[in-house]
Amino acid sequence: MRQFFQSLKSLAIVCALMTGSASAQYPGATKPAEDWSKGFQTITEKQAGKWVTLLAGENFDGRGTGQPGYLKAAFFVAGKLAEYGFEPIGDNGSYFQNLPFTRMVPDPQNSSIELGTLKINGNEIGFTRFSGSGENLAEVVFVKGTGASARLGDLEAVRGKVVIVAQKNANALMRDLTRARPKSIITVVDDQATIKNASVMNRGGGLRGGGSVSATITTATAKKLAEAAGLKAAVVELGEKDTGAMVKTTEQKLKIQLKVVDQPLRNPNVVGWLEGSDPKLKHEHIIIGAHLDHLGKNERGLFPGADDNASGSTAILQVAKALSANGTRPKRSVLIMWFAAEEMGLIGSRHYANNPIKPLKDCICMLNIDMIGRNEESDDEAASENEDSIHLIGTKKITEDMHKTMLEANKYVGYRFEYDEEDTVFRRSDQASFHDKGIAVAFVFGGFNPYYHQTTDTISGINFSKIANCARLYYASIFLADQHGHYKKKD
Repeated sequence: MRQFFQSLKSLAIVCALMTGSASAQYPGATKPAEDWSKGFQTITEKQAGKWVTLLAGENFDGRGTGQPGYLKAAFFVAGKLAEYGFEPIGDNGSYFQNLPFTRMVPDPQNSSIELGTLKINGNEIGFTRFSGSGENLAEVVFVKGTGASARLGDLEAVRGKVVIVAQKNANALMRDLTRARPKSIITVVDDQATIKNASVMNRGGGLRGGGSVSATITTATAKKLAEAAGLKAAVVELGEKDTGAMVKTTEQKLKIQLKVVDQPLRNPNVVGWLEGSDPKLKHEHIIIGAHLDHLGKNERGLFPGADDNASGSTAILQVAKALSANGTRPKRSVLIMWFAAEEMGLIGSRHYANNPIKPLKDCICMLNIDMIGRNEESDDEAASENEDSIHLIGTKKITEDMHKTMLEANKYVGYRFEYDEEDTVFRRSDQASFHDKGIAVAFVFGGFNPYYHQTTDTISGINFSKIANCARLYYASIFLADQHGHYKKKD
């Protein structure tokens, strides 16, 4: 019976969206107030679909921190802020507040491998994993293996040593080597393979030293090292048959000398300021934000992040457009922000909270959106049961008044608010960085689903209505919070 009534409700919602005007709130919602109705009407499902599709598309490659796709997305939303008349208040008059990220890159001219009298120049080495400049000196061990039967029987034979490994389809052998914790692993690749260095993102700026190193070398280079260790070249030559693993220990010590240079890495928060209409109150402001980053590209594939968090990024972009189009501005200013590096631990929002562009004492509240593009879905709850539901989180932590504002704003939208994720996710999104500074916050969250942090978080199955209605909810909340003024802490 419950499923029957739920189906009727879902049908009513769909019909309302099909027959309604450009602003398609959920059934039972009231018309927006006249002084902010014009902007409200600009928020549409069609626009939500266009922008979330763009942000989750191939041009932005999953918006990974430190990757080109993220920077492209940052420039895209910054361009929209300029179009909508928001002032650039970031670094050097830009829309960007840069985070202290750098990229460590090997310096081939000052890096090398030495074994006895043989010195291999850094140009012949591809350094693939490292934590900074340093020197590794340890006994060298040669390992080779072909096929699934190749296993490392004695982990102690390679522990704390430099391992030169030649392998083919020997995944189990490589897992064994990782478990054995050698000092460094140098992997042999075909002579025709491209040897290139990786780069390592450094979150805090400055160089870190020491640590283990991984690298690649060609078969020709590996043969030189084998001969320098007093072994035959056959120790790095592979056959086609599944022959198991071979381990050749030596008493020779190999030295890896690695020099890295630190290069600037652009990884900014995007910030825009819409000045309030009241000369006496415009120094006060409301922050609305969403994280722009996702997981980008890595060895597991491309992570589009349509729900997480192209959906929230789209919603606040719709709010920016609506504020611009409305004509009547709030008395207080609005600071809109797309945060960087949320997926790495709220780094972008924490950076802003610790280095605010506008005084935090003048911030009356912070509104955050994260993952509002899909209906919540689990083994016990079908997505179809959550067409019009959303989680409201954190609104009572500073003052009940923040919660009352969100309930009032929801009269113009008609969500079914749920409250069962308060303890689960509050500290996992960017509003936590502002709450920790004593600022009243609201966080809307669509709920978890099977696509979370998967390569399947594509545009397929995204609920454009949920995105647009989140934008409407926060657009209304801005005007109501503006009327309220500072949200004071509980006694």
